[in-house]
Amino acid sequence: MPYVDDVKSSWVSNSIDRCKATGLNLTHGMTVYVTVKCVNNIELASTVFSSPVYISLDYPQANTASLEIDPITVTSQHDYFAGVAATVAVQSNQSCLQFHWDGFEDVSPIIGYGYEILDSYNNSLIGWTDAGYRTMVTKCGLSLSSGTSAVVGVSAVNSGDHWSDTISKSLRISATSPSLTGLKN
Repeated sequence: MPYVDDVKSSWVSNSIDRCKATGLNLTHGMTVYVTVKCVNNIELASTVFSSPVYISLDYPQANTASLEIDPITVTSQHDYFAGVAATVAVQSNQSCLQFHWDGFEDVSPIIGYGYEILDSYNNSLIGWTDAGYRTMVTKCGLSLSSGTSAVVGVSAVNSGDHWSDTISKSLRISATSPSLTGLKN
């Protein structure tokens, strides 16, 4: 809000169209409002208040973020490998991926997200793409090969155009039925 805390109370500009403030003590996440008062030669004045200006000097945090890939036409989520505790997500669809994320944090506003999709050989299937404010994407028209994995990476960007670390997750693509294992369910 104007006049709550003066970061710098006043200075005189020698230019008719710009001002430059130096020596300000601004920190990441701070919100400032700029007040401009113009006075002409006959002492007529006008004052304008800015919208909030967010000070963004650091990167969004990804350590609390999570990413999930929602398998489409799941063929198997059963763990066929002895001693492996985690269930491996598998999908048979070779042209679409659906994924969602949340949990990126920053004290300055997060203004969007980006994602990329790679294959298990680190080849780009979809280069970095702007997701806007969306936190869920369904991407079709992909060429996903059976027997490989699709790897999705997501990052957040804040108002200072600082990008977070990328979080990623993979999904196994298998368009063939599992072989007979001899294991009983």
